[in-house]
Amino acid sequence: MSGRPSAPKRKMPAKKPTQTAAKASKANGDGKTTRRVVEAPKPRRNIPIVGIAFGVIALLLVAAVVLTGDVGPGSETGEPTVQGDFLPLFSSPQGDPAVGLPAPTLTGESIDGETISVGPTGSPTAIVFLAHWCAHCQVEVPRVQQWLDAGGGVDGVEILSVSTSINSARGNYPPSEWLSNAGWEADVLKDSTDNTAHSAYGGGGFPYWVFLNADGTVASRSSGELDIATLEAFMQQIAVTAS
Repeated sequence: MSGRPSAPKRKMPAKKPTQTAAKASKANGDGKTTRRVVEAPKPRRNIPIVGIAFGVIALLLVAAVVLTGDVGPGSETGEPTVQGDFLPLFSSPQGDPAVGLPAPTLTGESIDGETISVGPTGSPTAIVFLAHWCAHCQVEVPRVQQWLDAGGGVDGVEILSVSTSINSARGNYPPSEWLSNAGWEADVLKDSTDNTAHSAYGGGGFPYWVFLNADGTVASRSSGELDIATLEAFMQQIAVTAS
């Protein structure tokens, strides 16, 4: 019995790879393709920009307090006021443009917590600006105090001082402790964090001396360490202006 010829099998059309699959396939050397798994990218997280900004500002404020000291009762810095015109910037005692000009009056808190004024007093006055980290100041303060304790000084001349350029990140901090340990007896005004008092007097290098005549005008200014003989000569120069 003759059988019917079998019908030819129909070939199914090959499926075209999808775009994703095509991107995920790579041809081997034999022409075959190998599929690899492609992970979908992870969604990006939204960064809280505002929160980061506030965090940075907070860190800057903390750094400012650490470096300069807080302001207020019991702190190392104050908020002195200035009455009068600022003196010209100091550069040299020769031809000093401040000589003969009225000195401004500084009023603020002392390191003892009292309200004091530094400036014209109606008597010849020597004002010294001190920085706790200044090596020359650390030498000059005890030397001058020892001279005064031994009966030195010049009759009629008052010595006042300003603690300035205060920075807790630098040596010999805090200045109040340093001056107390040195036995420094002159009144000490606390300068501001931006050194307002020092700037008002022309901002010379430390120790910075300003000598005022009895009428409150500038007689001379000096920047840097002074030996006792030189300091006494400056003070004798203004002593004669006393009435």
